[in-house]
Amino acid sequence: MSLLKSKELFSQVGYPVRVDRVSRRTLIKVEMHRHEFFEMLYVVEGSLINRFQSDEIGLQAGDLLILKPYTLHVLDENQKQAQRCAYCCSFLPQVVDSSIQNIDELMRSDSPNRYYFRFITSFSKEDVFAIRIHMKPEVQKELLRYFEQLHEYTNIDTESAQAEARSIFLQLMLLISRQSVEEIRFSERIADGVSGTISRYYPGLRKALSYIHDHFSEPIKLDQMAQLTGASETYFCRLFKHETGMTFLNYLNGLRIEQACLLLRDSNESASAICYRVGFNDYTHFGRQFRKNMGMSPAAYRKKNHRMLRLSSVENEI
Repeated sequence: MSLLKSKELFSQVGYPVRVDRVSRRTLIKVEMHRHEFFEMLYVVEGSLINRFQSDEIGLQAGDLLILKPYTLHVLDENQKQAQRCAYCCSFLPQVVDSSIQNIDELMRSDSPNRYYFRFITSFSKEDVFAIRIHMKPEVQKELLRYFEQLHEYTNIDTESAQAEARSIFLQLMLLISRQSVEEIRFSERIADGVSGTISRYYPGLRKALSYIHDHFSEPIKLDQMAQLTGASETYFCRLFKHETGMTFLNYLNGLRIEQACLLLRDSNESASAICYRVGFNDYTHFGRQFRKNMGMSPAAYRKKNHRMLRLSSVENEI
């Protein structure tokens, strides 16, 4: 479950907005992943399926799906639709107001720019990770025009293009904020008392997540991450589960198993060597975690994927 970082997508730190055609996205992920930024998916023609950890949602023409940062998801790329047209808009709130870094700051803000975010204030509720809006037929053409213009300007790295894009993005946000909202809930509600103080720890929590993704093959301790966040270990665990939908240990083990899968598939290293390379210090524990996550042993996974690679090679030769 990889983490897409803002610096990987946005060419300018102070200009965090990017629009691409879904079929031609800048960063394409075919496995479950998270990203540090908000993401909007708008279907113009055809349909899309967005999969979550234990749910999925189908999107039809006119549907707009907004995803909260760090939501685990993946688009179903197995759908073959020649007539499908959809756009992906990635952004951070700073593109509208530099004083708003996250949802909690938005809820406390008295900035007049707050209205632009009216449609995503539902994310302040702890169990809302995605919002679907079916755009009214009379505004769908206008919305498409904004996405097309943003697709053009956000792919040009000049000051004038950035100014044009910011103006269009504000119009886009304003148009969406006027529509009715249907909330899609994908995570169980956690105990009360988290949302009121999460903003205090949010910057540290983002640092902890980035650190975990950059150093997952090294020893990482819970108290170390809690200290980085500035929260107690107990509270850190609650915050982490709130943001990712997973416990700290399951998240860390999941990253290690994901890397192990890549090495089993693409290298000739032994499973025991891979075990230690990805951060486990006991092969028996590695085997249990691998089977828990993948439903098979490391040896079975390697055998299956090597067979798939051979079949693919034969098909290419034919």
